[in-house]
Amino acid sequence: MSISLSRRRLLLGLAAAGGLGALGAGAYYLNRASLARWAVDGRELKGALQGGKPKVVFVILADGLGTLNLNNSTPDQGAPSDPNDRQIWHPWDGEVGNNSYRSLGLDVEGPLLAMLSSELEPYRSRSLYIRGTSLACNYEAHSGWMSCLRDNNKAHASIDHIIGQKLSNYSATQKAVFCGHITHNPTFRVSYSGAGTAIRDMQANPHRLFASLFPDQAGRSRSGGKHVFDPALADLRELKEGMTARERQKLESHLDAIEQVQNDLDSGPVEPSPGCDPALPEFDESWLDDHKRRAEVLAATSSVLATALACGATRVATFQVGASSENQAIYFDPYGDGSGPTFTDNAHEAAHHNRGSGPDEKRIMWQQSRVWYVNRLKTLLEDLARHQDPDVPEDSLLDHTLVVVTSELSDGRPETSLDMPLVMIGGTRSHGLNVGNSNNGRFIHIGDQGDRTDWLGEHVSLERIWTTVAKSMGVESGYSLPPVSGIFSGVR
Repeated sequence: MSISLSRRRLLLGLAAAGGLGALGAGAYYLNRASLARWAVDGRELKGALQGGKPKVVFVILADGLGTLNLNNSTPDQGAPSDPNDRQIWHPWDGEVGNNSYRSLGLDVEGPLLAMLSSELEPYRSRSLYIRGTSLACNYEAHSGWMSCLRDNNKAHASIDHIIGQKLSNYSATQKAVFCGHITHNPTFRVSYSGAGTAIRDMQANPHRLFASLFPDQAGRSRSGGKHVFDPALADLRELKEGMTARERQKLESHLDAIEQVQNDLDSGPVEPSPGCDPALPEFDESWLDDHKRRAEVLAATSSVLATALACGATRVATFQVGASSENQAIYFDPYGDGSGPTFTDNAHEAAHHNRGSGPDEKRIMWQQSRVWYVNRLKTLLEDLARHQDPDVPEDSLLDHTLVVVTSELSDGRPETSLDMPLVMIGGTRSHGLNVGNSNNGRFIHIGDQGDRTDWLGEHVSLERIWTTVAKSMGVESGYSLPPVSGIFSGVR
């Protein structure tokens, strides 16, 4: 006999609500204070059972996302009258073409997306677009990869590593996965295990990533003969003596279910959750050096990553698509089906508008190269939406996974790190991402909470965003700057 999904969720819920305390060596005991609360009011237990574990994926898309206008105007100036010269990422303020850069404190639902951000239209109801952030200075240029996921002074590890190391009650095959694909500048990796130059290794081979995440699919081990509930028996007897008859009846109803879990645990192995189906994706190692196969390599990687999150093999990951100043050719088929402009070219030079025979062709090649990168993100989002959450199978994995998207640059043409692109998608159930109430997405300008001021206005350091994301995972970042408000319910 195997453990039913409902029994498995009960155990997970007890742990999530603090009802199980660790004994060590994989054994646990029932928390007496939690049992007392549940005896009086079972609503907290019910809430625990319905909640999933928060998960987070940081996605870095190389060489910026076109946040500046093409007519060389500074971002604080009005949008150009020619639509072809306008920035392509940040949502507009009220009407298309109305620049939102100076709209500090703006908070709107149903934002008007720009040319590039509109590629993510299918996910707008789960999205929060954020404007007003920057790196430590306005022009980090291509060195932005060294700080885009950590503190301004580079004195700590990147936020993915910190969260993976500090999560409580967290056992995983890998605490913080780092994967993606880079064809040039292989040391320009964005994840760090410590201060300075402690760059983490990135797994670019999808099959090797799979092997590292699923080394043994044979099942889960028992806790060495000790039963997880044994140490609670004496406390339960004492607890019942001080209860009223009504309280004792409620406690007994909860304990009946727990005792059935004990019987199930003794009877057989745990069934994998419905969303967990580890399978090697289609991939051949020759694809790693084939520019026409790059999208397929990244698709295989995102498939493995989503499966790992669905199976509980990790709860934290970074997915890096390309490296800053990447000078290797890419076959740009933005939609993967030949429906858009297709060409093979150098992504970095396209970002600088150095490819093509005239202004219009240069602009189109640059825009479509950015679309190609954003569609690699869409593939990951599709994978997350397709899977069931391992703890709440009636929800999708994306409901409990926060996907945080940015770049090491705001715009690859002037190589600026001012007015950074930033969107958070998913995680509305476990993180409490505030996407508004209209089911149409939300856009905020957080410059009114700025910690940096210069001739271009108020900016919020990305470091503070990472501290805020960490708090949504129940972790303190250790960075020096405080979090921001307005992103997550209950995080200030």
